[in-house]
Amino acid sequence: MSDYFETIGLDLSAQTERGKARQAVLQGMAWNPTPTTLVSYSAANRVLLVMDEVTAVRLEKALGDRFVCYIAVPGDDDGLGARANAWRVDNLELVGYLGHFSARLGGDGERPETETDLGRMMGIANGLFDHVIDASETALISAPVPPPGYHHAGTDPGALDAAVAAVTELVGEFEKPRYFQYNPDICAHGRSGVAGCTLCIDACPTDAIISIGEQVEVNPHLCQGGGACAAVCPSGAMTYRYPPVVEQIEFLRKSLRELRERQGPAEVTLLIYDSEHGAEAVQEAAARLPEHVFPFMVEEIGSVGPDLLAAAIAHGAGDIWLLTPATVSAPVRASLEANLGFLDVILRAAGEKWQVRQLQTLDPLLSAPEPVATRETVATFAGVGGKRRILRTALTSLLEQGDSTAIVPLPEGSPLGQVLLNTDACTLCMGCVAVCPGSALEAGGETPALKFIESNCVQCGICVAACPESALTLEARFDPGDGATRSRVLKEEEPFRCIKCGKPFATRAMIDRMLDKLAGHWMFQKPEQRNRLRMCEDCRVADMFDAPDALP
Repeated sequence: MSDYFETIGLDLSAQTERGKARQAVLQGMAWNPTPTTLVSYSAANRVLLVMDEVTAVRLEKALGDRFVCYIAVPGDDDGLGARANAWRVDNLELVGYLGHFSARLGGDGERPETETDLGRMMGIANGLFDHVIDASETALISAPVPPPGYHHAGTDPGALDAAVAAVTELVGEFEKPRYFQYNPDICAHGRSGVAGCTLCIDACPTDAIISIGEQVEVNPHLCQGGGACAAVCPSGAMTYRYPPVVEQIEFLRKSLRELRERQGPAEVTLLIYDSEHGAEAVQEAAARLPEHVFPFMVEEIGSVGPDLLAAAIAHGAGDIWLLTPATVSAPVRASLEANLGFLDVILRAAGEKWQVRQLQTLDPLLSAPEPVATRETVATFAGVGGKRRILRTALTSLLEQGDSTAIVPLPEGSPLGQVLLNTDACTLCMGCVAVCPGSALEAGGETPALKFIESNCVQCGICVAACPESALTLEARFDPGDGATRSRVLKEEEPFRCIKCGKPFATRAMIDRMLDKLAGHWMFQKPEQRNRLRMCEDCRVADMFDAPDALP
């Protein structure tokens, strides 16, 4: 979008100096988001109708000769129905997207694939359907936001007719933006077989994200840009690309700065809405929007994360209103509430000067009073450096503007915090260091030690699950001090030295724990056998040859 004001096309009031300043800023701000790559669909004319034959025949006539229809009639037995293009199916399973739907017959798994692939059974060479109209009572694809090309209409005649109309518009080649970017190197989904964060999977309303071991995989054809995956990602491994969040932050920073230059230090109420769920309502109410309200349209409301919200307030926005109508899917709404939950704690710690709230209609905002608060100075940091750096910088700025520097306890599950170590239980085995995805835990080098950098901790819990001694626990909190960005020692010991050569190779706690656990083992009953546990690897092997009588 080259000009934000022209793109949203709002007829805003400009009766007062505040309104005139708003109009000037919106008209003057240029924004050219970095383009993202495209995802392609190719859909032909094969339509799978999942319904009774009478209804299917009606829809087949409505679609016309342009489409080839295949009818799947729910029933107890597999086999042909009354028509040549109809098949009675039981336990039908459907996956895919526009131009690439695969339907299989459920069962005990004993039949070969050729006898369960409905498309091939119906004579389609590649077995794929381009479109699906589903009149089942329960949708075959249960994702809150179904994939393009799938239409669950139930038995509602109006919905069935709407599905037919939609299918007729979806034949040919189509492209959409690739909404996401994924960096597996910093993903906290898992490490060394230990499960960790699943927030992106839980938040995705299209079921486009799946676990593939220690990473996740996003199907770009199922992804429809909801953005909740990026908003809840604690590490920044999943980022939104349409447009990039850092560019949205920069646009707001510059806009709010110019507003202050034109109208003075009075705070601005920020209205955030998206093109799908809120644009129409905002356009209808544009002339009645109070002149202290600055409208900001995003592609999807679910993509709005705590980094953007905190940065906007730090740069001069007052209260923020998120327009989230009932049409916003439940997973997206839940992800927004989780992010707002921990951000609200920070805002209250900053003196309850600002609020971020959701509203389903614009009515409360249209009658909201003009904010009386002013700030002589606001943050000036640029929206660069990655999600966690931006978030930390913004939250620190908010606390400073609220005259607070205290550590803020946060709700469990927040993306910021520390690990607590039971030093008596810890043997400095460094298993936690090996699995930490954010490099928050570090080894001490030549001296046996466990170190921690709080600002790197994403609270994924992988270290807690991996610790063989259950010595670690999580504590969600935000420490605005510089100490959170520096390495601090959690535990340090003198190294245990080999009883033969003096080489340091372990810690005293580790050797003592190992001797204690093996005290009753038949292989370590003789003193010579137990002494081998106190030797480095080289001396241990040599001792086995020098004293074979001590072998088990």
